[in-house]
Amino acid sequence: MRIGVDTSVIVACVHANHPLHGPSAAWLNDAFATHEVLVAHHSVLESYAVLTRLPGEYRLTPAEAEMVLRATLYDSAEVAPFSGVSIWDVVQQIGEIPASGGTVYDAFIIEILAAAGAEAIATRDTDDFRRLSGSLRIVDPLS
Repeated sequence: MRIGVDTSVIVACVHANHPLHGPSAAWLNDAFATHEVLVAHHSVLESYAVLTRLPGEYRLTPAEAEMVLRATLYDSAEVAPFSGVSIWDVVQQIGEIPASGGTVYDAFIIEILAAAGAEAIATRDTDDFRRLSGSLRIVDPLS
């Protein structure tokens, strides 16, 4: 199965001090072994942003964030492509859902992963993703 992985899962997987790191990393390692794993380019950037703005002692330096993301995803996950030409189609689809505010980014990730052939998306934000996804299967890797 081709399974997309959302930022909420990526951050927990790569940050050793995240409270859900152990089970999240175990789930992702299993997914790498049993599925084709996809990530949206936006999720890679969003994960980097989150990791470098965490509070105090949990914040990673830019070099650390790049290192853990690259070590985890670079050789093991496919980055789903996105064409800038189709952005207006995506904006129209998001408006039809309708999505607004921060959920627009979730809808954007869903569109990118769906276009890349994802059959499911792993996220900790299951309620929003289910509301926005239509036909894609949404899974919480910890349930």
